[in-house]
Amino acid sequence: MGHDPWQEGGADADEQVELNLTPLVDVVFSLLVVFMISAGSMGGGDRADPSAGTIELSLPSGAATAKPATPQEVVIAVDVDGSLYQDGQPIDTKALARALVERVGKEPGLQVRVEADEKLTYQRVIEVILELQRLGVRNVGLATRLAPAPADGAADGAGRGGGDTP
Repeated sequence: MGHDPWQEGGADADEQVELNLTPLVDVVFSLLVVFMISAGSMGGGDRADPSAGTIELSLPSGAATAKPATPQEVVIAVDVDGSLYQDGQPIDTKALARALVERVGKEPGLQVRVEADEKLTYQRVIEVILELQRLGVRNVGLATRLAPAPADGAADGAGRGGGDTP
């Protein structure tokens, strides 16, 4: 008869059984990554509508007021996906470079306003600005939206959770 490892007092009674959780954790993290990527690609509401001529951007807030573009100014918009638009029309990097080199040759003081979505990575904004500088554009501005006015008492520090201190 063979040896029964489940019997008490057997030779295998002192061995501990270990459950290896590494493959389970690997699968859980893989699923998490898949869900994160798919959730990011499902939100199509912030995409631009090229036929409308406007790009939906959520600009960072600032104190300056927005001014309409002048004929001597080029507006470069960068949406949340990093796609480029020149004066409301989609454009790829090479076509934008050709257009700006030609325009800077005619107008050395050309002004370019960069409208970047607030959710866009800082790195992508810097890449666009560095490319503009490489092309010879010296007057580059960043567009912001007007910041909302502070609530009553916010200017003197009230409402910051400091307690009863004056």
